[in-house]
Amino acid sequence: MNIIEKVKEYESFLIKERRILHQIPEIGLDTYQTCEELEKVLIDHKIPYRKVLGSRGIIALVDSGKPGKCLAIRADMDALEIKEETDLDFKSLNGFMHACGHDCHMADVLTTLLVLNSIKQEFSGVVKFIFQPGEEYPGGAELMIKEGALDNPKVDCIIGHHVGGLFASVPHGSIGFKSGNLMASMDKFVIRIEGSGGHGSMPEDTVDPIVCLVDIVQAINRIKSREISSSEKCVISVCKVNSGINQNIIPSEAEIEGTVRTFNDDVRKYIRKRIGEISEYYSQGNRCSVSYDYAWKYPHLANNDNIIELLKKSTRKIFSEDIIHDIESETMAGDDMAYYLEKVPGSYFMLSNLKMDKNGKTYPNHHPKFDIDEGELYKTVAICVQFALDYLN
Repeated sequence: MNIIEKVKEYESFLIKERRILHQIPEIGLDTYQTCEELEKVLIDHKIPYRKVLGSRGIIALVDSGKPGKCLAIRADMDALEIKEETDLDFKSLNGFMHACGHDCHMADVLTTLLVLNSIKQEFSGVVKFIFQPGEEYPGGAELMIKEGALDNPKVDCIIGHHVGGLFASVPHGSIGFKSGNLMASMDKFVIRIEGSGGHGSMPEDTVDPIVCLVDIVQAINRIKSREISSSEKCVISVCKVNSGINQNIIPSEAEIEGTVRTFNDDVRKYIRKRIGEISEYYSQGNRCSVSYDYAWKYPHLANNDNIIELLKKSTRKIFSEDIIHDIESETMAGDDMAYYLEKVPGSYFMLSNLKMDKNGKTYPNHHPKFDIDEGELYKTVAICVQFALDYLN
């Protein structure tokens, strides 16, 4: 069987479905409409499935009818709170955007499902398809696991992929593979500062939370450069500050939100402790009170060495060597695929397919003008199909 030819039979469906999903982006765990669209396809093709997380996620099965292993293939479903600025005919109009490619991931995996269902006599065992909300936040993978996504049947191996341009070193149209650490852990911190507001002309009668906020942000930004080894990969970023309503009013409250990324849990623990200490120290020094929350979220994502090699071997069967690219360095971006890979051997691979606009520019994941080259999507489907045949047989 020629896998590329077989997948190409479904390419028009793949692109059509990606465009439908692109128009209905939903945030976090609230992916009801997205589930309804996926459900239509599964019903039309008589694919057994069950809805989970209160109809916000889906687990579908393609069973060969022959005993064997269970391979899982995962797709994330949620979008971002970004207003789309592309000129696509099928752009989102609801104020949200699939600016990270999850529309492509769903379409890829749904197409893989249909291809494997059409050739299920060619393999033994079961392929489980996990359509999961909340990758961007709060971590739907962890919730899916708790609802039994890796059980009944028990998953022996799991794979997933990401489109776009997360790794600039991977040339356009190429597939990126990396053994071991691939993506960093992702934690979130929130600091709330309480002061006492008043007139901007009389600061001596107030307790200014903005002064405290500035001190805390500056001190947080020094943790990495002054307290952590330069050889340690980690990022601490303050990404949101909020305070004040007018130019002549000193506010009573201020808030800071940020993220921590690393590959070392000891470093995570240290940073969590230090942000709390810094917040308390400067709040006291500025006569404010403070509350501090640190959400220990996604673990770092590490690929299984054996599965990566099997994936590369499968890729070589259907594509030339020149599209296979070894990723040399990890990214500080995170992904909750890491939760699955903590439980089950598996791997995450990358397709580089950013699309140039009419001015010859490309825009990265999470940008309001982010777009992908749909002509490259069939490659991930072909790799997933070939890997399923190789792994299950």
